[in-house]
This record gives sequence, C-alpha cells and structure tokens, in this order.
Amino acid sequence: MSKKLELNGLWESSRMMLPQHKEAALRSRKENQRMSRPIRDEQEIQNISAVLSLSQMYKKPVVLTLYEEFKTRSVTGIVARSKHGEFRLDIVETSSGAGDWEWVAYRDVLKAELCDEWTEDLNNEVMIKVRRK
Repeated sequence: MSKKLELNGLWESSRMMLPQHKEAALRSRKENQRMSRPIRDEQEIQNISAVLSLSQMYKKPVVLTLYEEFKTRSVTGIVARSKHGEFRLDIVETSSGAGDWEWVAYRDVLKAELCDEWTEDLNNEVMIKVRRK
C-alpha cells in the first residue's frame, strides 16, 4: 500500500479514466498554453501603421508577425485594402506561387517590417536620386 502513495503511484495504478476527466485535463493543458496579447507602445503602433500604408500605396510586400491565442505566426504579403479596424492582406506563397488573401485585424499585428526586396528597391531609388543631384 505504501508504494501506491509514493510520487504519483495512486494515479498510475488506476488504469481507468473517465472521458469527462480526460477532456477536462486536455482543456486545462491547452488553457495553460494560451498567450496573453502583448501591449504595444505608441511608437510601435505608428511604425506598424506606416509600414502597412507604404505596402498599400506602393504594392510592395511586408512581413507581419501576427498574434494568435496559442502562438505567433509570421506571414508575408501585400496590403490590398483597409477598412475600420482591419485590412486585407494578399498572401503569395514563394514556394508554390499560389495566392491567397485574408482579413487581418490591426490589433493582431505585433510587428511589421519591410521585405528585403522593398529595402533594396528603396536603396536603389535613393542612390539614383543622389547621382542625379
């Protein structure tokens, strides 16, 4: 009897678990993995807004880090449309070339960055303008 009470022996010796208990344990484990939404400062919000605006104006791709309840995800695309509280992101998979789109809420954007191709184009334009002067 004393061996059953050591460590987790009492539960390990019990081979039967009710489905309701199993579901509750799985739900509890999932809830523990839930992430809270990070709070962004005003400067970060302005930076995200500027990057999204540039993408929409010049039809250039941006890399976004998006908040989801259990993880963050990174997505690359071009901002096609925007409306109150959300914007449409046209996504092009580089590996397959397939296109897709999704509506993204502004509050879900944690980070927005210009793509490498965008910064290369921007640097080339600056160099051309400098040479003309």
